[in-house]
Amino acid sequence: MTLDGSVGAAPVPRILDVLDEHGSYITFFLIGTWIEEYPELTRRIVDDGHEIANHSSTHPDCMQLSDAAIRQELADTEAILRETTGVSSHPFFRPSYGAYDDRTLQIIQEEGYLSIYWTLDSLDAFGEPKTADVLVQRVTATLTPAELRGAIILAHCGNDITADALPRILDQFSAMGLETKKLSEVIVP
Repeated sequence: MTLDGSVGAAPVPRILDVLDEHGSYITFFLIGTWIEEYPELTRRIVDDGHEIANHSSTHPDCMQLSDAAIRQELADTEAILRETTGVSSHPFFRPSYGAYDDRTLQIIQEEGYLSIYWTLDSLDAFGEPKTADVLVQRVTATLTPAELRGAIILAHCGNDITADALPRILDQFSAMGLETKKLSEVIVP
C-alpha cells in the first residue's frame, strides 16, 4: 500500500496510529511543499519506520515540463527531505497524476529513480465523494487475494475517508493472509 501526500495532513496522525496498531509499514510518496509545510509529520513518518519516496516538489504534470524543470522537481524534493529527515527519497518516484511519456521516464531514470505506479487506484481523491465503506470495498474486493499479493495500492494521506477506511482495509488484508510492506522490501531497483 502506498499513500501520496500533496494536499492536507489532518488525517496523517490517525493514519500513522492505525499503521502502528496493525504493525504495518508502507511507502509515502510526498511532494516537497508538503514536506516543508508538515516537517514534524514527515519526521514522524520516518521515525515510525515508514519509507518516503519522491512525488515531485510541486505536483506538476511532468509531461508539460522541460527536461531541466523535471530534474529540478526531483532535486528540490530530495534536498527538502534530506534537510528535514536526513533520509533520501531514492530510489522511488511517482509522477503526479501518473502522467508520463518516454521522455519523462528517461529523465527520471537518469536521475536515479525508478518510476512507480499502481495496480489499484483507491479513487479516494477523484470522482464523486466516497464513504469509508465504498473505499474498503474497492481496495479489498476489486482484486482477488492472489491478485492483491504484490499489488501496489494508491491512496492519499490527506483524505479523511482513507483514514476512516484504513483500519478495516488492514483487518481484511490480515484475514486474507496479506500484509503491507514498504516498496523497498519488495522491489529491488
